Amino acid sequence: MKQHIDAKLNKFPYIFIFFLEISGLGLSAFLGVSFYKSETKAITKEFKNDVNDKVAAIESEIRLNIEVLRSVKNIYDISENITPFQFHKITQNILLRHKDIQALEWVPKVLKHERQTYELQKSVNFEITERKKQGSIVRAEEREIYFPVYYLEPLTGNETILGFDFASSTKHLLALEKARDSGKLTAISNIKLAKYKKRKKVFLMILPVYKGESLTKKQRRKNVIGFVIGEFKIADIMDRSIKHTTAEGLNLSLVDITRNSVRDILYTHIVAENMVIPLKYSKKLTLIGGRKLIILATSTEYYVHARRSSLPYMIFLFGALFVSCLSVYSYFILRKTAIIENIVFQRTKELHEAKDKLEMLTLTDSLTGISNRRHFDMYLAQELQHAKRDHHVLSLIMIDIDYFKVFNDQYGHLEGDKCLKQIAVSIQNSFNHSGNLVTRYGGEEFAVILPNTHNVMQLVEECLQSIETLNILHVGSTISKHVTISAGINSIIPDADSTPQKLIAQADKSLYAAKEKGRNQVCEL
Repeated sequence: MKQHIDAKLNKFPYIFIFFLEISGLGLSAFLGVSFYKSETKAITKEFKNDVNDKVAAIESEIRLNIEVLRSVKNIYDISENITPFQFHKITQNILLRHKDIQALEWVPKVLKHERQTYELQKSVNFEITERKKQGSIVRAEEREIYFPVYYLEPLTGNETILGFDFASSTKHLLALEKARDSGKLTAISNIKLAKYKKRKKVFLMILPVYKGESLTKKQRRKNVIGFVIGEFKIADIMDRSIKHTTAEGLNLSLVDITRNSVRDILYTHIVAENMVIPLKYSKKLTLIGGRKLIILATSTEYYVHARRSSLPYMIFLFGALFVSCLSVYSYFILRKTAIIENIVFQRTKELHEAKDKLEMLTLTDSLTGISNRRHFDMYLAQELQHAKRDHHVLSLIMIDIDYFKVFNDQYGHLEGDKCLKQIAVSIQNSFNHSGNLVTRYGGEEFAVILPNTHNVMQLVEECLQSIETLNILHVGSTISKHVTISAGINSIIPDADSTPQKLIAQADKSLYAAKEKGRNQVCEL
């Protein structure tokens, strides 16, 4: 009996050790799994931030391409009588800087009775064409209205596009009509370029050009004179955007979900095929020309493994043997988690800072370094609201360099760019006051917004003098041996009916009045 009891007592340490081992294994497993989940959460957060970073870069690249198209449209807004040579000169520099542009096109509205005139004016070999279902290009059938590709750059490699009538394609015609009626950018995606073996896809971005009022749909339909169209290579835009970010090991797809029932895959960037995809994430892009686009992202095994530590496994393996050290291990686990979360926080902060810098770049003119047209539009709308609320004066100055085209033709575009930079600096210095905004409005035209300023005429006259003191030689000018500017002022205390468009229109009238009076002067109507 005693031996039986002793046997039970001798078994007690083994039972205690057994339960201690079980407890140690359970605690080690619990801690290992907990840390693994925490690490997975941190990796997932970093993964989403990396995808968001790439989406921000893609959106920035697309916005830059849209601004390029708007800059071409602005030329037609100023004058519809653009010659082939002028179109070539305007687009040549753009195409050199933006390699992801497949083509820039001017598509006029041609009525049935104007067709022969257009075909004879362009060239002996030019005719308005359409593409049959089998792919052959033939002379376009007779229709009431044509929308042919009339100007095209670059021509080399795009010869089959020249003369193509967009009215002959239902898909293209619907896009033109949508752009015409809305007055806004309209995009067509998933257009394939047959000349490439792999049939590369492009975005077709369309901007309407009007002559006269275009406030209502009826006016826009009546006054549309044509469209500026850009063909942008989707793959090149995506590749360029992805290179701007540092994260590796991500599989990305750009998908068009405009049609709910159909998903068009426009681009794929596959780093590695996974048997099991660890992480998935989708991010919507800002609406582009009416197209709804999303980025579908998956991580590769390499991406996760590169960020996964071996510590959870070590805790599980060594925890059972060193139960007494569990508290120490827990301390280092928590500390490691805090370090990882801090790294994620720092990376998130850096991503936000990088995004802010990218947004600032979109508000700055790349040549002159001053604010661009986009910044001008935003700031003018903002200051107009402030002026309405506070009942104070708001002034807008439109400035144009006299005979700048002659200057460019005589001295070349490099000297023209140098001249623009010097003029921009001088104007910036002339209106260097808190609250003022100096912008490059477009081409050789500048605009200055002056909130609550009362000595505007004096400031502008001083600005004209400062430009002359630059002594930039301009022998082609008929009013001076040096580069001069003309300026128009519009100063108002806005009321409820005041709009940015009215403010700009009146300033433009003053500018034209200054030009008609002989240039190199300021006028306020």
